Amino acid sequence: MATNWDRLIQLNGGAKIYYVEPRLDVKNEVWFYNANAALVISSSGALVPSKPAKGLGAVTDRATLYQVARALVVDVEVRSEHAVVRRGVLNGSYVENVIAAGDVPALLATYRKLGFRDGSPWHATPKRVLVREFRKGAAKWTVHVDGSSVFEDWRTEHKQKSRDAAIAYANALISKKEKLGFNTRLIELTDAKYANPTPKAAATAPPKPKLPARTKFAKPTTPYQAVDTAVAMLRDMHQRFNKYHFVAECLDLPSEKTRLADLTQSAAFFTKLHRKRIGRWRTAKASAPKKGESSWAYFVRVYGSITWILDGEVDGGVQCFHGGNVSGGGWSPLEINEGEYNIKGLVKALGADAPAGLAQFEVFHGGWHHGLSFAFDRRSVSATGESAIVPFDDGDPQIPKITAAAKIVPFGTWLHKRVQQLTATVEANIREIW
Repeated sequence: MATNWDRLIQLNGGAKIYYVEPRLDVKNEVWFYNANAALVISSSGALVPSKPAKGLGAVTDRATLYQVARALVVDVEVRSEHAVVRRGVLNGSYVENVIAAGDVPALLATYRKLGFRDGSPWHATPKRVLVREFRKGAAKWTVHVDGSSVFEDWRTEHKQKSRDAAIAYANALISKKEKLGFNTRLIELTDAKYANPTPKAAATAPPKPKLPARTKFAKPTTPYQAVDTAVAMLRDMHQRFNKYHFVAECLDLPSEKTRLADLTQSAAFFTKLHRKRIGRWRTAKASAPKKGESSWAYFVRVYGSITWILDGEVDGGVQCFHGGNVSGGGWSPLEINEGEYNIKGLVKALGADAPAGLAQFEVFHGGWHHGLSFAFDRRSVSATGESAIVPFDDGDPQIPKITAAAKIVPFGTWLHKRVQQLTATVEANIREIW
């Protein structure tokens, strides 16, 4: 079935009118870049004229809708009998035009039906606030409201008695700047410093989809059960939320081909890089540990790997790195696999500068170029075959003191705790923008 994007190309005689895929392609609406890298919006079959507003009065009301995950915004400033509408990309290009103030309710209703969510003109979610940048020639000025504070140029904070007072103060500052000749240049989101209210949706807005409740898992009593529970938690996340993340080991291709493509620069490259991992949990089942088997050996035998990939919009509060330490390997907070790193090669490369004991490290977690990796320190081993887990950075490998065997935390216990923390944070982030 042809998309709006396909029809636009056909209407243009098949000529290349863009240089990237459209930012938005939904019913009667396409936002795309033309060959000159300018944002173009087709709405209800007609191109939206791009004409900056001039000579209008002060702002009397504002309304802002967002698609945070796509970094899209519809920002409206009512100025007496007219309204300035900016539709575009957060921290990027937008199309600006003027409509009658009386047409604003219908415009907002249209974009709500297209999946845009109500925010406030000062924040999209409780954790993401809107920064407005103004320019006059080379001069630049920014303003944003966070909690009951107003920030100018990101750093100068003006604390107010209430949030309403802060919004009024910000609007007054904007009015003064506009009288001096400053005009809006950029609209972007930044992480909030303070608490902000949950934006209220209009009474006519479509209801937000109800998301499944967080699944409860029994507390594991052994390191092997901890491995099984950690895997079950990731499987559960993959199944409950089919957007903004995936676990490569859970992917069912080709039915989840679109999900893969949405979160990777090149699905073909990602598939080739992680070919042994994709879908491997679809047949994996918990089993009894073998005699003398460590929880790490159990994990490798039963599950093999973990490759969790996130959308950059849901990585707040989570440290991520490129899977496989390669651009295109996916944005990952958790990548675990046997034989992840050539430690012998690093020891050889460092030569006389190699720290004593480095050769006995076994790296099992990605992120080694950024200090986000982990390794087993095989210089000591517990009675159950476990080794201490230590941070690892191949740019500056640090060798800690040897951990006493009795104090070693089993891999399964470490993994379960880490997955608990990561899934709780990522789930909260997904719910925020869903």
